[in-house]
Amino acid sequence: MKTQSRLLNCVIGILSIAFVSSRASAEDKVDFEKQVLPILKSKCIKCHTDKDDKGAAKKPKGGLLLTTAEGIKKGGKEDGDKVLIAGKSADSTLVKVMALPESDDKAMPPEGKGDRVSKEDQDLIKKWIDGGADFGAWKGVAK
Repeated sequence: MKTQSRLLNCVIGILSIAFVSSRASAEDKVDFEKQVLPILKSKCIKCHTDKDDKGAAKKPKGGLLLTTAEGIKKGGKEDGDKVLIAGKSADSTLVKVMALPESDDKAMPPEGKGDRVSKEDQDLIKKWIDGGADFGAWKGVAK
């Protein structure tokens, strides 16, 4: 009887750990549309869109379109950069240019073009990229 009771307690313990672990990892996952997109909208999309404020066509800065998942995955035209390398935030240009000093010519957003991306928001973007850079159902910003 004691052996069965110990075995049952052991099984319950293992299942509890598995449940808490899977729940924690789901909670830790960064939601692109709810958490990352608002950062891009407030700091980046003004220059990296294919429409101006009046809806007229324009060229996105550096050829980088941040208003669609495909545009982000494609990257910009400069240096053949990979703006986003899923699982590798340290190699993703998106992260690198946000972390540069404001005085650097490649820093984003550029000096005088808006507030810098906070360290907290940079860390969130890194976490999203390192977690696989999942866009979920998001395809692009509504025009």
